[in-house]
Amino acid sequence: MILKKIAVIILTYNSDKIIKKTIKAAKKITNEIIILDSYSTDKTLKIAKQLRCKIFKKKFINYSIQRNFIINKCNNKYEWQLHLDADEIVSNKLINEIKEILELNNKDYSYLIKRYPFFLKKILRFGGASNWHQRFFPSKSTLVEENNYDQHFKSKLSSKNLKGIIYDFNIQNLNDWIRAHNKWSNLSLKDSINKKSKNIIKGKFFGNKIERKRFFKNLYLTLPTIPRIWFLFIYKYIFALGFLDGKPGFYYAILNSLWFRMIIDAKMYEQQISKRKYEEIN
Repeated sequence: MILKKIAVIILTYNSDKIIKKTIKAAKKITNEIIILDSYSTDKTLKIAKQLRCKIFKKKFINYSIQRNFIINKCNNKYEWQLHLDADEIVSNKLINEIKEILELNNKDYSYLIKRYPFFLKKILRFGGASNWHQRFFPSKSTLVEENNYDQHFKSKLSSKNLKGIIYDFNIQNLNDWIRAHNKWSNLSLKDSINKKSKNIIKGKFFGNKIERKRFFKNLYLTLPTIPRIWFLFIYKYIFALGFLDGKPGFYYAILNSLWFRMIIDAKMYEQQISKRKYEEIN
């Protein structure tokens, strides 16, 4: 069986406000665009059909299950895979890099790509907001960690960093952002309680970008609860230069550390005292 060169796989759910831009940018790499949709109720699938994408549907349980499902679907049909979310747009520099790699067809490496998020309509370049993700790899080399939250692609291969980036067009307003992060805090708590996750990336100080970040996250979790959220804010806003992103950088540092991380810690504490009796009253 002759394999096609590459598929760009995009996860969607009610993404009609952004999906057209995402697909059109991806089509500069290949016409083999695969949509894995979680039963959208808006115009997402209509747009995808108009742009001649291949469409699969699967009920959403978590990102790991969705990603691994479609990875396995593509493993025997394509030599390479690039994975995106519906609101992620590839830069022209990244497109050119990927084309060069496909031409060389060296399958000894998987590739890390830096993602810059939009927050309050500004690209956040500092404050630890931009993260590395292993999204481009040869088929049959990579699966996603079986976590409920903070899942990364884990490859059997050594990794290289690409210079091109992914723009994460977060089109949520703050209410949506807070609602989503509240949901993610529940998933993070679930992972902390169950501790049965599989295929997990281990933290390594001298590892790749993802392994190194996981090392520092694990270290952060060993610190006392209240000091560590303040340390995280100071790190993000001062040492990681979050202040250079202006007001959006300040609000991001506040919300990501003093709210999001704090609410995870508070929910963990609530779980610990769940069987404790109420304090007696007079």
